[in-house]
Amino acid sequence: MCCIFFCMSCLVCHLPIAEAALDRGCPFCFAVFSRVDGARRHTKRCPQRGNRALHPGKRGRKALSCDRCSRVKVHCNARVQTPCDSCAARKLKCTFSRCCTCSDDTQQRAVNSEQSNSSSSQWNRDGVVPVSFLLNSTDDTQDFITEMAVGKEPDGALLGPICATPPQVRALSDETRPDYIDPTLLLLSHSQPAFVPLQPEIGGLANAEEQDVLSTLLASRSHEDKLATRISLLESHIAAYALSHKRVFDTFSFRHFFSVSNVYTFATTFCRKRHYRYPVIHWPTFALEEAPLSLLLVISLTGASYSYRPGHELEHVNNARNLYPLADSFVFDQLSTYLNCGNNMIEAIQLCQAALLMYGLDTLLAGDAAMQRTAITQRLPALVSAIRSLNLIGTQHIVSEDWRLFLHRESIIRLVSWTFCADCLATLSCNNPPLFSMLEMTGDLPCDPELWDTDSAIVFELLRSPQPQQPSHNLKDLMSGFLNHESHPKIDLENLPLFHLHIILCAFQPLIFNIHVALTPPSQSSKLLQTFSVWRQLWDRAMEKIPDNHRNWLGVARYVPGMEYLSRRVIEVAVSQEATSSKYLQRIPSHGTREIHEFIRDFVAKT
Repeated sequence: MCCIFFCMSCLVCHLPIAEAALDRGCPFCFAVFSRVDGARRHTKRCPQRGNRALHPGKRGRKALSCDRCSRVKVHCNARVQTPCDSCAARKLKCTFSRCCTCSDDTQQRAVNSEQSNSSSSQWNRDGVVPVSFLLNSTDDTQDFITEMAVGKEPDGALLGPICATPPQVRALSDETRPDYIDPTLLLLSHSQPAFVPLQPEIGGLANAEEQDVLSTLLASRSHEDKLATRISLLESHIAAYALSHKRVFDTFSFRHFFSVSNVYTFATTFCRKRHYRYPVIHWPTFALEEAPLSLLLVISLTGASYSYRPGHELEHVNNARNLYPLADSFVFDQLSTYLNCGNNMIEAIQLCQAALLMYGLDTLLAGDAAMQRTAITQRLPALVSAIRSLNLIGTQHIVSEDWRLFLHRESIIRLVSWTFCADCLATLSCNNPPLFSMLEMTGDLPCDPELWDTDSAIVFELLRSPQPQQPSHNLKDLMSGFLNHESHPKIDLENLPLFHLHIILCAFQPLIFNIHVALTPPSQSSKLLQTFSVWRQLWDRAMEKIPDNHRNWLGVARYVPGMEYLSRRVIEVAVSQEATSSKYLQRIPSHGTREIHEFIRDFVAKT
């Protein structure tokens, strides 16, 4: 059999462990080890080494800690947008520049950081920001723009039960592998399973560590069995739905796409990319095998859509898109059925989350006119109507709530807030009349992402206790404060976080639409432009408070400056003589983004 290091076409090279084994093998005798340190020790005293020099190799993986704590080898408790106690006490900058040793990933992070910094500085210097993403994403002749943008986003840490992947999905950790690889595993026939469960008597499982390994594998197998049962149930429900509604359902393609390993992979991908848009799922407490069928379906499709990697094929993305039409009908049918007979509020929230995520997937198909029409005219109104009928709008936190109650209310707040943003973006991109009323937006805005991602009541209390209790303003009051700052001096706009300013910018879109269609005097447009200047200053201040290494996690918020500039140009052109030459400014509702794309091309990109 050929050597693993020199032949890339033999059977060994196609095994899951082959790629990792390149760093765990001896370059002199070609023995393969399960651990890097074991391979390194053997290489130093290998009999076949002779006088040959050792390869310097790569540095090992460090724990997730800031640069200073890693250098002095102390515990680091840094979190997103929050420096660790050690750096804060010494008034040092808490950075993570050395966390990733992969040159490609480091280069990509550096590019993202440079883009974020250059975007902000260019805005401050010239008053203009790049709008290339908006121009490309609204072009119905281009495809996979959003999927490719998500593929370039950094991966976040896995949270909650999704970390416990089954044995078939994630190989044994270095601590649980034997020192040498069993050669018989390298020559499995097609009739043999790819994974052989550990037998209790092999090697004499006498110590506690080995017993823990076995219990972990059995627990993973239990999770896998539960998920397999849920996937089978999902298949039967969708097949029955397709049959009753005379829809085409390919059982073979469905089973190939929704395998247990694929679903776990898609869910972990979605979890790692959760910061990009619509962060409505609390991953630390989310159990994939216990989720409603529609949410399980949409999470898998979203993860598949987010699975694109630069330089790789779009197989999973295309396979997911083939399922969008049937999945869209099934998800909203499940929501409609529940509204007629359901009484479980937690399940209702999860069904609405699935509907919001499915609507987000529908909008990715810019070239599918039928899907766009259905999403704008049917799906979004159905979701807003469901949220109203469940009395979710206006939810607020209370000071005395515990962690569980906080998560329940925060999940509602995030669902309402991001559905409102989706409605505002439909108004901006398609001239769709707003479905929400600003007067009903009396609930709290989403909390800090760090507080939302807490995984226990203890961590929640530790994060919340040092923070001073600040009055929470709803979107209605904040918009009144922006538009009439003199009459609302008590509303503090100076300390608004970045994610609140993002939602506020979305809230301006219905105002711009209504001012234009109501034929208001030009003075109203001038006042709105002044308000945008205030918003821009607040955005710059909020961006300055975010460390450079945390700007990679902005998600779609990185394109907010471009959306602000687009909104400003809409106001300016609408009151000029050029307005008659723009089809978009005729304010006729459409079901696609062609009109807004032409406006960006003619009046924004050329300025």
